[in-house]
Amino acid sequence: MKLRDSPIYHEKQSFWLCAKHSLNNVLQQELYTHADLERIAKYLHELHPEQAGWLKFNSHKNFLGFGDYDVNVITSALQEHGYDILWHDNRSDIEEADLSNSVGLIVHIQPDWFFRRGHWFAVKHFDQMLTTPVVPETYVGQPRAARSTSSERGSLDYDAKTFDPGFWNLDSKLVHPEHIGDRNQLNAYLRKLSTRNRVHVLLVVPLKAASSASSSI
Repeated sequence: MKLRDSPIYHEKQSFWLCAKHSLNNVLQQELYTHADLERIAKYLHELHPEQAGWLKFNSHKNFLGFGDYDVNVITSALQEHGYDILWHDNRSDIEEADLSNSVGLIVHIQPDWFFRRGHWFAVKHFDQMLTTPVVPETYVGQPRAARSTSSERGSLDYDAKTFDPGFWNLDSKLVHPEHIGDRNQLNAYLRKLSTRNRVHVLLVVPLKAASSASSSI
């Protein structure tokens, strides 16, 4: 089975565009481009220029234009297509989060020191059994000359494996999506991630569901 034949839409990491990849991965289609998020970041900057500080840089993105978008850009991008986010309260265990109206999760790993950037990635539940290519970890540690390019990998045949319905890690830094498992396994995965990093979990929901949740608080 070839990577391009995978039933899961999965964008790979490019520059610092993990926010774009997370949005497209969680919604399973290429809805957003780099230009879309640049436009939104510019709009937010012009809406509240006082947030830029004395340097006047756009606080919603990397000043060089390579990405690194903040949660305000992600929220505005989702709202353009009829979605919103609900923040999971980190004071509560992840198992208390109601995922019934969620179309997926966007997880943020916060940088733990000044020169390290944060990272966004998507987690999504699929109801059906999925057969996906499994890429062996032969690329790790190999000399560069021994590795195939991403386009060559897409044309190669790999072993295929069928997974039960469940949650998938669609991190753009992964070679291919990774199966997490059921809700209990998702809870365990996020708890473990939180022990090593400062993590924020955002539930992606339809706008109506977000409005209902807000009015009930």
